[in-house]
Amino acid sequence: MDNKVNIKSIISALKDTIQITCSELRHVFKDSGVLIIFFGAGLFYPLIYGLTYFNEALHEVPITMVDYSHSALSRNFIRELDATPDVKVKYQSPSMEEAQLLYAQKNVYGIIYIPSSFSKDIQTGQQTHVSAYTSMASMLYYRAIYSAVNYVALDMGHKIQIKNLMAKGLTQRQAVVSASPIWFEGKSLYNPKAGYGSFLVPCILILVLQQTLVLGIGILAGTAREENTFHNLIPLQQKFHGTLRIVIGKSAAYFLLYCFVGAYNLLAIPHIFNLPQLVDFWTLSIFILPYLLACVFFAMSLSVFFGDREVVFLLYLFSSLPLLFMSGAMWPQGHLPVFWKTVSYFFPSTVGIQGFIKLNSMKATLADVSWEYVMLWVQTAVYFIFAFFVYRWQILSSEKRRIANK
Repeated sequence: MDNKVNIKSIISALKDTIQITCSELRHVFKDSGVLIIFFGAGLFYPLIYGLTYFNEALHEVPITMVDYSHSALSRNFIRELDATPDVKVKYQSPSMEEAQLLYAQKNVYGIIYIPSSFSKDIQTGQQTHVSAYTSMASMLYYRAIYSAVNYVALDMGHKIQIKNLMAKGLTQRQAVVSASPIWFEGKSLYNPKAGYGSFLVPCILILVLQQTLVLGIGILAGTAREENTFHNLIPLQQKFHGTLRIVIGKSAAYFLLYCFVGAYNLLAIPHIFNLPQLVDFWTLSIFILPYLLACVFFAMSLSVFFGDREVVFLLYLFSSLPLLFMSGAMWPQGHLPVFWKTVSYFFPSTVGIQGFIKLNSMKATLADVSWEYVMLWVQTAVYFIFAFFVYRWQILSSEKRRIANK
């Protein structure tokens, strides 16, 4: 008899859970705002970022030259600089004043100054100077101009040194070895294009999953408070009085939707924009499973504290950029203050970004990201428990209000 009762109770709980899942899916598809967040932002944000950084790196950055030397060597320096893929010598200004005017008008993003003593210093064996002026307001422009000037200066200096050594009687081979006794060759690991898109977009793909879930579930919570009696999050219906079935039912609805959104973000977008994609499907699926669950329960836990639909937008706007920095993608985590480094691990995106980059861009195995993987399961468990208790608190609050208003 007891077994039959238990089986009936389990079947009843499963039916209620499925009903809650279906009810939550209906709420999602009825709410145009949530649809825009889940499918509009979730699907189009990665596409917009991919298109924005499609060119990967800046090339042909316009600059102006201020050549006071007017010598063959300075003209050769200008030609070699213009030949690099990073910059384009768009103007040759007769004075620094005119160059500054071009810069102020945004016609150029850098000024290269060659002094009048440039050729004389080189011919007399003295060290000469070439000055590059650019704004640190844009790190990409600064990097392109600095890299181009540094490369040309080193290359020209190397050729001049070989020429001087050969003038002293050394053979060309001896002069080359003497000028460069240690040959240096740099390799760009994990990002062969040295592109900004390959570096940044994978991080954004992971962060978008968390942030759109927080935003969408928060909007649903705000709507529920506006529509339900006494502005409660949980409606006063018998099937909604089981905390576990509510948490599992709602989370199942969000998880099902984000299986599709996650597959699009993490599989389709890298393929469309030819981003690094070194992880296989099953390894990625195993890793992303706890990440999506952690994000769902994290968003559900936060949603309890949203009294209306508008508040969640403020949280989304103010948290997205700091979370990207705290993840260790934009700024090394080792250089973060201890407080902010600790805070960052309260968010699934931090561990998710770190693990995804290792798997997807560095071809790590699941064993290599075991710490991140375990942390995601820990976050899943912690936020599931937290969601359970805050939803339980909401149910008890609903009961008290119902009794008080009888």
